[in-house]
Amino acid sequence: MKDLKKLTGECINEVKAAGICIGERISFEINKRAKTRWGLCRKNRDGSYQIQIAGILLEDNRISEKSCKETIIHELLHTCEGCMKHTGRWKQYALKMNRLYGYDIKRVTTGVEKGVENYRSSQLPVKYMFVCKSCGAVIYRKRESRFTRNYRNYICTRCGAAAWSRRKVERTE
Repeated sequence: MKDLKKLTGECINEVKAAGICIGERISFEINKRAKTRWGLCRKNRDGSYQIQIAGILLEDNRISEKSCKETIIHELLHTCEGCMKHTGRWKQYALKMNRLYGYDIKRVTTGVEKGVENYRSSQLPVKYMFVCKSCGAVIYRKRESRFTRNYRNYICTRCGAAAWSRRKVERTE
């Protein structure tokens, strides 16, 4: 298992050496439940940042330290002023880090790019299927959401009808 503390220290030093000013109060934690993302950066009300790194990045020996560092730096760049989205300044900083250190930091990275051939970015099965009664448009959802609970209150973006029906999802496991 890779050492998160060591990797984050190296990443912070590299980002600062590149002349990029990151947030001051940053905490890191390993997220063992993350199935659809490599990392997450949240800004708290007090101005501090909480960065979560997917456990698979640190546990899986097929994933290199460089790939882990790319994710950590990706999340660190979100702590910069005006960089919570993957546009503008965040994009410029990512390109700068890629140029200086040979990284491939970008908005989305697949399992294959991380070195995990059989890793699916979304391992959750489809639980919900909704069909528009008017035009037949189909919507699949893997998790419960406001839409899955209140689908009768939503209109179809294709035809504008407010007529959804819920269908049973066939399991093919």
